[in-house]
Amino acid sequence: MHPILFKIGSFEMASYGLMTALGYGAAAWYLLRKIKQTQLDKDTFWNLIFIAFVGALVGSKLLYIIVSWPLLGDTLAEKLTNIVQNFRYGFVFFGGMIVSVGSLIWYIKKKKLPLLPTADFLITGVPLGHALGRVGCFLAGCCYGRPTGSSFGVVFTNPDTLVPPELRGIHLHPTQLYEAAGNILLFVWLHYASKRKHKPGSVLLQYVIGYAAMRFVIEFFRGDYRGAYILGMSPSQALAVCTVVAAAYVYWFFMKEPKNG
Repeated sequence: MHPILFKIGSFEMASYGLMTALGYGAAAWYLLRKIKQTQLDKDTFWNLIFIAFVGALVGSKLLYIIVSWPLLGDTLAEKLTNIVQNFRYGFVFFGGMIVSVGSLIWYIKKKKLPLLPTADFLITGVPLGHALGRVGCFLAGCCYGRPTGSSFGVVFTNPDTLVPPELRGIHLHPTQLYEAAGNILLFVWLHYASKRKHKPGSVLLQYVIGYAAMRFVIEFFRGDYRGAYILGMSPSQALAVCTVVAAAYVYWFFMKEPKNG
């Protein structure tokens, strides 16, 4: 693939960084077109986008460091050096989601905005941006899949790829593209769900359930280090299970339409 799109002197344009930036741009563009449906002014809207971006960056990097700590080096100095030198790679989406959501809730309450309607509005753009970010993962070679003999397999040969040398030249599941496709489908679902009459918070819960379920399945095909397993599940799968159960409980008992009569 193409981890580095081009070089100008010492400057390198990383495909992952570019696609992530395009992802945030696409999500912001989509949401900006719908801003009249909300109580947000443009200044508040861009503040929310900035908070979401920083929260996602910090949270996803922190969770990556936690789950990958044994692989970052033998000493603390080696681990810190590895983190700094490879900062542009290595992020775990669930960590970003947790910190980003917490930060957004704080800001929304500070601005005295309606929490659940605002969350429903913002969440519709997330899978669109995430899909483009996963394309960046594919180009960089991170989040790669297990070896496969199926026709879906892809081969990484670029010397700059993040796929380990022992897996280069071998057909691997393109888990990055699986997730990108799943996110596009989720985006389309939420786009139409947000247009239908719904209870505040229900669009958010549909996203949480949909993404967590999708991530649980895709984890079976991942070939990169997943962290210490919990009851036979990777950390992301364990988080996904807890998330689906909690969100499904809330959706079923609080979001379903009351029966007539």
